[in-house]
Amino acid sequence: MLQSLNIKNVALISSLTIDFGKGLNILIGETGAGKSIIFDSLNFVLGSKPDKTLIRSGENEMKVEALFSNINNQAKELLNNLGFEDEEILLSRILTLEGKSTIRINGCISTLSILKQVGAILLDSYSQHESIELLNSKNHINLLDKYAGENILELKEEVKNLYLKNFEISKKIDSLGGDKFLRDNEISLLEYQINEIENANIVEGEEEDLKEKINLMNNSERIVNAINNCEQLLSEQNDSCITCLQYCQNYLSTLNFEKINSCRERIESVKYEIEDIYETLLDVKNDVDFDEKEFQQIDLRLDLIKSIYKKYGGTYENVINFLKKSKERLNELVDGEYLLEKYQNQQLIIVNDLNEKALKLSQLRIKVAQTIEEKVLNQLKNLGMKSSQFKINFEKTEISSNGFDKIEFVFSANRGQEIKSLSKTASGGELSRFMLAFKNIFSENGSVSTLIFDEIDAGIGGEVGVVVGEKLSNIKNNIQVICITHLPQVACFGDDFYYVSKTENEGKTLTSVKHLQEDEIVYNLAKMIGGDVSDIAISHAKEMRNKYYKN
Repeated sequence: MLQSLNIKNVALISSLTIDFGKGLNILIGETGAGKSIIFDSLNFVLGSKPDKTLIRSGENEMKVEALFSNINNQAKELLNNLGFEDEEILLSRILTLEGKSTIRINGCISTLSILKQVGAILLDSYSQHESIELLNSKNHINLLDKYAGENILELKEEVKNLYLKNFEISKKIDSLGGDKFLRDNEISLLEYQINEIENANIVEGEEEDLKEKINLMNNSERIVNAINNCEQLLSEQNDSCITCLQYCQNYLSTLNFEKINSCRERIESVKYEIEDIYETLLDVKNDVDFDEKEFQQIDLRLDLIKSIYKKYGGTYENVINFLKKSKERLNELVDGEYLLEKYQNQQLIIVNDLNEKALKLSQLRIKVAQTIEEKVLNQLKNLGMKSSQFKINFEKTEISSNGFDKIEFVFSANRGQEIKSLSKTASGGELSRFMLAFKNIFSENGSVSTLIFDEIDAGIGGEVGVVVGEKLSNIKNNIQVICITHLPQVACFGDDFYYVSKTENEGKTLTSVKHLQEDEIVYNLAKMIGGDVSDIAISHAKEMRNKYYKN
């Protein structure tokens, strides 16, 4: 149940804490006082789309906290699956003017996705603007399965897993190529490609080495001339660089001074370095002798490497990767007959199991649908819709992760009216009563801990209002109910009453909530009955309270 709701800086609310009771909680007050703001705040902390315009004027952020306790066993199990094992769940959400949202669950930072999942387990709500789920026929199969509970949900999960297995094995069969002619053609192509790459016998870095070598050969004449000139300057002939350095070294070796010794050693080091350069240049000169035959061989080899790279990936690494994958694919296809037969046998078992379980799932759904139809119609009759018709239509479709079934709720509010999709037949008031009937029977399975109704009594009154109140009172026997209402016939069934009002102070408007005592409850019921609170209205309110309220 929702134990308490703490709201800060949301619209007309500066700071407000509401402690709710475990039964039927009634929120009353004049239009515009801020009742819907309370529900907007609750939806916000449960994961609805944030709206910066709700941040109170003059403030930088809004914050809402919701504490849930006494959580039912079914909800606990679902929460445990999400990693929450505490006896209480505290949801907290902050929204800043910059649009930054911070979410915490039991003090730990969390995500919007997790918040929505937790919120859906703890609380279900209905307002005049929250009928989209029920009106959309795509959601009807999930609503039916949710009502059915574990038996169907477990079987549905098995069907889903088998469907995914069948999908995966179908991909494997397709990858082997069911057509022998196509498979043989692919084998021939792969064998050609593998042989072409392996026969090329390319070595990593080979292309760069050959390019360097052919570049040297193309410039061999210029290289030889340049090295010859350097050779004359560096050789040990008279006036050469090396000879001059040797003279300098000899001259300085006769002197024994620290700085001079250092210079002599450096000259010796330079001399050795130049000698090494000289030897290297001679080696280069010997290597660049132009050989027409060798040049042609290198050029052809480069063309082959470029051709292989162009066909199979552009780089050495990509070519090797292509070769590896081609060999793996070839092995698959060579063993294709065996694998194909193996996969087809596996698929046959999976499909048989899938069809069997999907059929069982469909049969269970039909039984559950009959129960839902009967209960919804009984609820609608009690709500003054005695001529209404309600059916759950089944259509067998191609199998999917949901099984064979396509399900749609169809409805007619009046005798002689064609039964059609909910979205095409139900008016606002009729939809409100239909939703109440639906929520009433769904409360039996304890799928949530708290159920909220925002003006569920819209478009009704009189005796039907009393029936609506009775339905809400019935629901409270299973789960906590929080309801905004303007009808005394509905309100008189409440356990805890909260009066929402707004006041002006120093040019600011503030919303406040007061938890009413019994005499205040009667007074406000009388006000709802007649506007002006007279002795007759008070007496009538007491009579309604005594007649309908059962603690």
